[in-house]
Amino acid sequence: MKKWTLIHRGKPDVTDETEKFKLSPEISQILENRNINSEEEIKLFTNPSLDYLRDPFLMKDMGKAAERIKKAIELNERVWIYGDYDVDGVSSTSVLLTYFRSINFDVKYYIPNRLEEGYGINKEAIEYINSEGCDLIISVDCGITSVDEVEYANELGIEMIITDHHECQSEIPNAYAVVNPKQDDCNYPFDMLCGCGIAFKLVQALTPPEVFKTTVYDYIEIATLATICDIVPLVDENRIIVKNGLKAMKNGHNLGLSELINVCGVDKEKIGSSHIGFTIGPRINAAGRLGFSDLGVELFTATDKDTAHEIALALDEKNNDRQMIEMKIHHEAETIIKNDPSYEDDKVIVLAHEGWQHGVIGIVASKLTEKYYKPTILMCIEDGEATGSARSIKGFSIFDALTECADILTKFGGHEQAAGLSISADKVPELRRRINESADINLTEEDMIEEIKVEYELDEKSANFDLIEELRKLEPFGMSNPTPKFILRDCILRDMRFMGQNKQHIKLEIEKESVFECVGFNAAHLIDGLKNGDRIDVLFQLDENTFMGKRKLQFLVKDLRLAYPKSATTNMDAVKLMNELIPDNENSMYNVESLEGSGLGHIDIEGKRVENIFDFIKDDTLVIANSINGFFRAKSDLTLLEEDIEIYFKEIDENDKKHSKIHLIFSPNIDKIDVKRYNNIILYDYLYTRDDYVNLYSKVENKCEIIKNYNEIDKIYIKSIMENIVPTRNEFVNIYRYVTKNRGIKVRMDDTMNIFKMIPLKLFAIIKIFKELGLFDVAIDERDFVNVEMLPKPDSKLDLNRSKILINLNQIREKAKEIYNV
Repeated sequence: MKKWTLIHRGKPDVTDETEKFKLSPEISQILENRNINSEEEIKLFTNPSLDYLRDPFLMKDMGKAAERIKKAIELNERVWIYGDYDVDGVSSTSVLLTYFRSINFDVKYYIPNRLEEGYGINKEAIEYINSEGCDLIISVDCGITSVDEVEYANELGIEMIITDHHECQSEIPNAYAVVNPKQDDCNYPFDMLCGCGIAFKLVQALTPPEVFKTTVYDYIEIATLATICDIVPLVDENRIIVKNGLKAMKNGHNLGLSELINVCGVDKEKIGSSHIGFTIGPRINAAGRLGFSDLGVELFTATDKDTAHEIALALDEKNNDRQMIEMKIHHEAETIIKNDPSYEDDKVIVLAHEGWQHGVIGIVASKLTEKYYKPTILMCIEDGEATGSARSIKGFSIFDALTECADILTKFGGHEQAAGLSISADKVPELRRRINESADINLTEEDMIEEIKVEYELDEKSANFDLIEELRKLEPFGMSNPTPKFILRDCILRDMRFMGQNKQHIKLEIEKESVFECVGFNAAHLIDGLKNGDRIDVLFQLDENTFMGKRKLQFLVKDLRLAYPKSATTNMDAVKLMNELIPDNENSMYNVESLEGSGLGHIDIEGKRVENIFDFIKDDTLVIANSINGFFRAKSDLTLLEEDIEIYFKEIDENDKKHSKIHLIFSPNIDKIDVKRYNNIILYDYLYTRDDYVNLYSKVENKCEIIKNYNEIDKIYIKSIMENIVPTRNEFVNIYRYVTKNRGIKVRMDDTMNIFKMIPLKLFAIIKIFKELGLFDVAIDERDFVNVEMLPKPDSKLDLNRSKILINLNQIREKAKEIYNV
């Protein structure tokens, strides 16, 4: 189950800064949710003009690198570009190659074969480049960890300029210039450019500013592709690049990319970051994964339309091949995981297998990480060496974890969330053990639950086409600027059906004031166990669907859950609640002495559910629930908050050292709660008696507000408890006879209606009373079975009237008549 976190609790609103830009409350709120608050930040986000590109010479060694390249051009030196085989590396190579060709300077490029050489600079490649003749190598999207390889190039008399964006290790290569904003002593204001972003900045540094204003469009489409596909934050300069690059793509300035877009069947007028990330990018990556990276470079630098079209078709075909290989590896990896129970306990999945193509396993690692929400390392074994890719989850730096294992790795490199590595095959078990030891220290159980950030709770009346148009102003979406997600709660599920060849997609119809159409891709698992008529909470992205010229509002479902427990008797928490609801024989659970002489006069106990309860949740808030429904309603609300929540039953332990802002208590004894410590008290249910209200109001201080977040429907639930809380004599007799005849019972709570013809709450009351009188021994196991065993028959005759629990229950029901007419 995923954790939903509400970023903003109330209705969307404007700030003083956003008001200056005349932004709607919806856009203003989402910008605030993304911590875009200052006037300068808002201006850059809402108007990401190319004029706001930063001075490239602020980056360490950029001036040094530019001067060395200009010298090479002046002296007509032999220059090579050393790239990488993924989208970022291919794009970086293409950007520099396009620049040099634009000034008629001949350069060569080298991209290592993924299947034969793997990632990064290698000595064999340098030997080859040297044999072909070389004075200067410019690396793009690689090289920051290539200490030995750069030293080898220096020995051969080849100077190197490293341009990279990957994480730096303890030693920086001894290159002529190292351009990487992640260096500790680099003061460039933005360090989250992709590799192609660094190459783009290098071209900016090499080009006079007045010229770059025009020639920027020769590079920006390719830089946009790389920025989206390398999953870097789409803020600051990355947003400038992508926003302007997507506009340029509509005009098809880059011939090769334009042909690939056409082959993919994407409408250029509607092209967005999702098309790039999920349709265009994978076709460039596919070529690199299968050892044909040159195809991507040749496509992006093509000057002939027919040639570009042929390459685009070839890339499309390679992508189909990649998909078949990927499916096979994915199936084999899943089989290993399912057949080995030890993977259930591992926080990091580590798999190595012969025959897997390491060019494709990165995609499979991503899919396994997404499915299991665990960091994943997949490796292929060949000639005793395991080479592979790693993907991670929020809160766990896979790069740092691999650094801890550096002594057993042949080589590695990457980022916090993704990395590449190679290791001797016989050391894979040790890697699995050590990296899981690291995860055990650094990842809590809560970290292993995927969190979905929700902008705010959407009012059903606000879900309309106007909001969709407003949200488009926030595009392009991606890392650090995700597509806004909203929740709509307590909807009635009217209809649901499966879609797709394998029934992996769903289509729903939900109702809350209006009827909304929902679709969920690869979301069939979300409706397991649901039926029409259930009340559900839906987490979604707002979208539209156009069919035969007709626009229709549509929710893209990302997650959903029952608004309330489907059945109180099939939920372990509910079983515990029912057990707590019946007072024990030591203390009265409720204050039953009259407080009529308190002098408080009439207290209005009627309430109305609050439209936005989050407005009332402050530091030191007490939330009270008296019914199972009220408890789960409160819990559903509170789990959307990021604050710590402590749950109590009956009483609050004042010696508890936990300092949670919010306390949720179920069926409390009001008389034993220090209410003066709270700033707000929220009631999710009617209290049991009028005296409970008097008691509560008499103890609160002026600073404390009591919010009655309930209505007549909630009153019915409490009334039901009051009506059923006292068993009849016949019901006592029937249960006693059944237990005696069967020498005990073991029953699931959802079977009580069928077996005993009574609700679970009443059964709890009976067995707890018999336990008090020494007839039964009762236990509840972790599977919510109630186990009742007969004890030796007492010498004295059974007298139900001796039960303090029964006396207490009768007193409660008697006092409840004042409110509930039971």
